[in-house]
Amino acid sequence: MNGRYRVYGVLGSPYAAKLRAIFRYRRLAFDWLPASFDWVPGLNLVRPELAHVVPRIIPVVWFPEDESYRVDSTVIAYALERLHRPRSIVPDNPGLAFLSHLLEDMGDEWLLKVAFHYRWSNDVDRNFTNRLVMSELLGGGVPQQQIEAAAKVFRDRQISRMPLVGCTPLNAPLIAEVYRRVLDAMTRLRATSSFLLGSRPSLGDFGMFGALFTCRNDPTPGAIMRDRSPATLDWIQTLDEASGIEGEWIDSPADLCPATADLLRLAGETYLPFLLANEAAVEGNKETVSMTALGLPYEQAPFRYQAKCLRWLRQEFDALSGTAREQTACILRETGCGEAFGL
Repeated sequence: MNGRYRVYGVLGSPYAAKLRAIFRYRRLAFDWLPASFDWVPGLNLVRPELAHVVPRIIPVVWFPEDESYRVDSTVIAYALERLHRPRSIVPDNPGLAFLSHLLEDMGDEWLLKVAFHYRWSNDVDRNFTNRLVMSELLGGGVPQQQIEAAAKVFRDRQISRMPLVGCTPLNAPLIAEVYRRVLDAMTRLRATSSFLLGSRPSLGDFGMFGALFTCRNDPTPGAIMRDRSPATLDWIQTLDEASGIEGEWIDSPADLCPATADLLRLAGETYLPFLLANEAAVEGNKETVSMTALGLPYEQAPFRYQAKCLRWLRQEFDALSGTAREQTACILRETGCGEAFGL
């Protein structure tokens, strides 16, 4: 059996970049392979081994242990934890493990909106990204005309998804403010700590990394990052290839650095209210999720996957006991995150 993992992805995907960084940090042998796609007329580039994989999303990881193909970067990250204990990205302290998951979830589901908004809301970023992604997928030796045709289909497909993701003109002010606050928090983090929960990276770091990696690479959010938070650039570069990093976790939730608490506070002000509003909309069969955060409006269609995310987080919090639960509950209350967890 070949003991190397296979990661099928494209670096235009925040989730693929996130998983590549996790594999690198954890020193797990893997091959990086182009993802499949079947949505460009005349270009059905579905790898035969991935034809049965559903949903057809990026990335896909082949596990040599059971020769299975798996999707969902969070599920994959936890599966790797069960298989490989060295260089874990889940803290031993259960309270820290929960907070790491909460931060990762905010990165995956909330900061994704930042990356998607900047990438597809203006022609400069659209044209840069669609060519870059399609060039990576198609590889060399492909006529430029064919790349341009495929890029247009990709661009139109992504633009059509903007309302589904919540990237609309109404929501743009809140999305931009969230980005600014994340960058400011990352600047403060780098002044006092290497990573969110100590001197070694956690799953929370990698969740934030995916969207921020994408923002760094795209013209408009990259320029904002370079101007507002050069420290975030340093952090991204460090985490992208962290195989040489050693380090320790902080001891408990009571030892959180102020910058990490700021990110949790942002979750309490924006992301968790969204999850609660989304949950209510899903359960009430409503057509629209509507809320106000940071004094700014936000609306989008309900999304069942994000209702699942909230249930998962609650289950993990409810499983806490003793000192870990007490300290974590205290942090959640202090940062405005308590309501989502019945506090």
